[in-house]
Amino acid sequence: MSKLTNSFKIALLSSAVFSPVSFNAVVFAEDDVEEIIVSANRREQLISEVGKSISVLTEEALKLQQFNFVVDALQTVPGVSINQNGSFGGLASVSIRGNSSDQTVILIDGVQVNDASTPGGGFNFSTIDPVSIKRVEVVRGPQSVLYGSDAIGGVVNIITKSGGDGFGGSVLGEYGSFSSFRTAANVYGGDDRFGFNLAGSYLDTDGISAADSADGNNEDDGFENLTLRARVTAQFNDIFGAEISSSYVDSENEFDSFGLQSNGDFGVVDGDEVGNSEEFLIAGRAFVDLLDGRFTNTFSIEYSHIDRQNLTNGVESFAADGERFNLDYLGVFEIDDAWTISGGAQREVIETSVDVEDLSIDSVFGLLSFDGIEGLNLSAGIRVDDHETFGSTTNGQVSGSYTFEDTGTRILASWGEGFKAPTIFQLTFVLNDFTTGEPIAGPNLGLNPERSDAFEVGIEQEFLDGQFRAGVTYFDQDVQDLIEFSFVEAFANTSEARLRGLEFTVEGSLSETLSFTGNYTYTSARDLTNDRRLIRRPRHQAFGNIQWQVTDKLQTNVSLTYNGNEIDNFEFGTNTPSGIADDWFRVDLRASYQLNETIEIFGRIDNLFDEEYQQILDFGTPGASVFGGVRATF
Repeated sequence: MSKLTNSFKIALLSSAVFSPVSFNAVVFAEDDVEEIIVSANRREQLISEVGKSISVLTEEALKLQQFNFVVDALQTVPGVSINQNGSFGGLASVSIRGNSSDQTVILIDGVQVNDASTPGGGFNFSTIDPVSIKRVEVVRGPQSVLYGSDAIGGVVNIITKSGGDGFGGSVLGEYGSFSSFRTAANVYGGDDRFGFNLAGSYLDTDGISAADSADGNNEDDGFENLTLRARVTAQFNDIFGAEISSSYVDSENEFDSFGLQSNGDFGVVDGDEVGNSEEFLIAGRAFVDLLDGRFTNTFSIEYSHIDRQNLTNGVESFAADGERFNLDYLGVFEIDDAWTISGGAQREVIETSVDVEDLSIDSVFGLLSFDGIEGLNLSAGIRVDDHETFGSTTNGQVSGSYTFEDTGTRILASWGEGFKAPTIFQLTFVLNDFTTGEPIAGPNLGLNPERSDAFEVGIEQEFLDGQFRAGVTYFDQDVQDLIEFSFVEAFANTSEARLRGLEFTVEGSLSETLSFTGNYTYTSARDLTNDRRLIRRPRHQAFGNIQWQVTDKLQTNVSLTYNGNEIDNFEFGTNTPSGIADDWFRVDLRASYQLNETIEIFGRIDNLFDEEYQQILDFGTPGASVFGGVRATF
C-alpha cells in the first residue's frame, strides 16, 4: 500500500478518533443530549440522571450508517468488541469491557434472549436486523441488581417502535456486492389510546468464504435471514394499559469447519456445512398506574425460544434448543419530589433439549433513588436470587452523578456486583474418553456462580455552550470463580480475571453542517490464575465518524474503525500464544440523497481501502464492497 494512502488514513484517524471523549457517550444522538431517554434503571429517565456508563444508538444513527445488522452498530460503541466467525451469518459475539459474551444480558423489548442451549448461555448477534428498532442502549459494568444472572459485563437493551403516531410507514430495497439483496418494510398506526407497529425484513447474499480466502479457500458461504416483528399497545383509561410484543427470526447460513489447509496446517477450511436457526419471543404486559401516576406497576409474562440445527453434507450433525419463561413484577413509587423507590420480583424458568429437569431462579430486588438537589442523582439497590441448584446469592450496587451547571461539568461514579449462574449444559455435561467412550468427569453439580465486583469513575465536560462534549472514565473489575472447561475435569470454577481500562469519547459540531463523534478504549483483560491475557480481547479499540450535510438533500459521512491485535489461543500448558489475529483498520463511506418528501436514495462503500483482516483467526472478512438502495416513506 502506498505511503500516500497510509498517510491519508492516519490523518483521518487522528482528526476523528484520538481525542478526549465521554464515558457516557450518546452515539450519533440528536443535538440535545437531554432529550435522550433511557431505561437502564428499568424506568424511563433522562440519560443525565443515570449514574452509569451508557451509550445509546438512536434510530437515526442506525439509518445514517446503513447498518444491516445490529452487531455492526455495536462495533461503534466504546468498551464493546466484536468477534465473528466469518461475515454474513457467522457466529457473532459481543464483549463489554473485556467480559465474555456469555456474561452479557441481551434484551429485546425487555425479553431476555440469551440462548439457554449454548454451553455458556451467550447470544449470537449475527441475525438481529435493525428494522423497526427505536434505539439500542448499552449499559456497561455489572447490572445484576436489576437484570439478574448473566449481567456481569453489562446489558444490551434493544427497544422497538410501538406506533401510536398516526398512520405511516416505510419500505426499502438494497442491492450490492456478493449478490446481496435486502428489503425491509415498517407500518405503524394508532393514537394515544391504541398503537401498533408491524415490521419485516429479508436478506439474501452469496457471501464470501467463511474460511479466509488468503488460506486458499474460495467457496462462497451464503446467508439468508427473515425477520418479523410486531408490537401493539393499548391505554384503556388513565389507570390501565397493556402491551404485546413479538419477534420471529428464521435464518440459514453456510459455514466452514476445521481441516488441513493448503499449507499443511490444521485450521478452518472450505466445507459443506449449513446452520439453521429459528428465534421466537413474545411478551405480554399489563400496566396499572395509581396515585395520579406516582405509583406505576408492570406485570409481565415473557417467553423466548431458540432452535438450532447444523447439517454436514446434508446430514444433521448437531441440534439444540433452549427456552426461557419469565414472570415479572416491577413497581415504581415516587415517594415525593426527591425520593423514588423501585422494586420487584421475578421467576425465571430455563429449559433446554438436554434430558434434565427445568432450572429455575426466583428473585426479589429494590432500588432507592434520590434527585432532590439540583444536579445531583444518587441510587442504591440490592437483589436476592434463589437458584435451585447452588442456593441464594445477594448482590448490590450504588451509583451517583453530579452536574455543575455553571461549568457544564458532570462527574460520575458507580460500584456494583454481578453474578452468572451455571448453565444447564455446564451442570449436566459428562466428559467421555474419545477412544473408549467411558466417562472421565462430570456432571459437576457443585459448580458455583461466577462472581464480580466493579467500580468506575468518570468526568464529562461541555465546551462552547454545549457545542462540544468530551470525557473519560476509568473502570476496574474483578471476576472470580470463572467456569472453565478442561479435558480433565470438564467444567469447574478454576479462574480469576481482572479487567481494567479507560474509555474516551468526544462529540461536537464544527459548523451547522459538519459534526463528528469518536471514542477510544484501552482494556487490560488478564487471566490472573495463569498470568496471561484473556483471548480474543483487544487492548486498543477506536472508532470515529465525520458527518457532513452537504446540502439540504445530500448527506455524507465517513467512519473509521480500529481494532488492536488479539491472542486467539495459547499452546497447551504454557503462556505462549498459538495464534494472534493482527490489528486492523477499516474506513467506510456513506451517502444519502432525499429526492423528494417520500423518496430517498442511499449508498455505501464498506472497507474502502480493501483492508485484509480477521476478527477471529482463520476466518475471512469482506474486502471493498459497494451497496446501494432506495427508501420510500408514507
